[in-house]
Amino acid sequence: MSFTIPYWDWRDAQGCDVCTDELMGDRSPHDPICSAQAPSSLLGRAEDYSNRGVLCNAEEEGPLRRNPGNHNRKVVERIPSSAEVEFALSLTDYDTGAMDRSANMSFRNTLEGFGDSQTGIGNSPRRGLHAALHVFMNGSMSSVQGSANDPIFLLHHAFVDSIYEQWLRRNRPSPSDFPDSDAPIGHNGDAHMVPFLPLHRHRDFFISSKDLGYEYSYLLDDNQRLAESMGPYLEVLQDVWPWLLIAGVCGGILAVSIAAAVLTANRRYGGPNVRKWRNVFALPERQPLIRGSEETKHHNYQTAI
Repeated sequence: MSFTIPYWDWRDAQGCDVCTDELMGDRSPHDPICSAQAPSSLLGRAEDYSNRGVLCNAEEEGPLRRNPGNHNRKVVERIPSSAEVEFALSLTDYDTGAMDRSANMSFRNTLEGFGDSQTGIGNSPRRGLHAALHVFMNGSMSSVQGSANDPIFLLHHAFVDSIYEQWLRRNRPSPSDFPDSDAPIGHNGDAHMVPFLPLHRHRDFFISSKDLGYEYSYLLDDNQRLAESMGPYLEVLQDVWPWLLIAGVCGGILAVSIAAAVLTANRRYGGPNVRKWRNVFALPERQPLIRGSEETKHHNYQTAI
């Protein structure tokens, strides 16, 4: 059994091209959500999420909010470009120093959006790549506590994962290369991932998606794309091949039986009797192609004209 997960390739997009009623839902002109002058108006009950020991109590939360592009452009100028993604992929170190926002020339920090997507310098005042999309969406996606409520969250993170996958394929790191220390609590290499059971460590997943059993369509080469397109037909063929084999065997037996019957009939009803019946139904020759010669009594192989 197989299934697919959609992703949004937002590189070089001029706006939220998945924000349509046919896809993720269009925005309402009557719901501006917030402005750059009042960023605190974003889905703002984070301080109550752990109040009274109740985590993520959303009883008083409002509807999903979204107003892409109406964000603080001092933090994010635009949607990230292909060049910025390629710059991040050119960084060969997964991480440098502590696993935090200060890491310089770190692929992890640059992809996360806290390293400058043009220079790789950490603690950037502007957000890039992953974080830039959260700010650009300007609504539920811009709040850490509420971002996963927006279905675009899944499309966005699936594409971010594909960028991470490209880096893994280019650099082929060993699981032992995943940082052992200096990460936030629960994120070091030997720490267990929450909430998976059975338990898995972070470094166990520092491997290609191919080893985990899934692939990205836009990362496939031509041969792999052909094999993927033929996959459904091969699955159908795998289901019906026993019946095709039976049909082939039955067809072969039938063909042999017909051939044997024809040979038997030819032997039984062939010979002089067949030639006699052929002569009965044969039409007389109007003008012979070979004329006899009375003088020589020999046949003359001259065509009559």
